[in-house]
Amino acid sequence: MKDNQFKQKSTTITRPSNENPKSIVVFGAESSGKSTLTKELENYYGVFSNPEFSRLYLDIKMKYAKYEDTNSLTFDDVEPIAIGQLCSENQIKNLAISHNNSFYFLDTNLLTTYVYSKYIYKRVPFWLDKAIQNQLYSHYLLLKPNTKWEFDKQRTNDEGRQFFYKKMKQELEKRNIEYSEIGELNDKRLEEAIKIIDYYNK
Repeated sequence: MKDNQFKQKSTTITRPSNENPKSIVVFGAESSGKSTLTKELENYYGVFSNPEFSRLYLDIKMKYAKYEDTNSLTFDDVEPIAIGQLCSENQIKNLAISHNNSFYFLDTNLLTTYVYSKYIYKRVPFWLDKAIQNQLYSHYLLLKPNTKWEFDKQRTNDEGRQFFYKKMKQELEKRNIEYSEIGELNDKRLEEAIKIIDYYNK
């Protein structure tokens, strides 16, 4: 018997490219636990996630343009925030494609920018609605605002949180967008989200 009779042949396996990964949006009003849940899901599934661009934008404005808090923002800031959000979403999608991931997470998305602009400034950039439609978001996880409200300079108050939660939910339903509402807290919140995601990724 030859020594190498049962040695495995050297082969090159080419994995099929996933050119259309699903985008799962962690959606909701301020201080509802979006960023925490997004990072937990990213770590659990080992895929990519995209941070909320508006927070990064306001951090820079507060550091270099002497913005005091979120109340310093004006309608002139909406378009740069929307463009930054759109670019970052596309970048994370390309990362998911390059790593052959079947899905990725977004900590908020363009629809968040749309809702806040609509109700704070009573107008939105003319191109924003079309951009939202073109992004083809796969599924929304809408977080109930039942966590403890925590202050920082990029937030308003709990009353505002409750108001925008209702408006965001109304916007999803008006657009006939499929979503799942997350109402559990702490570790059970992650468990609830995992069950939903596993169901939609069968």
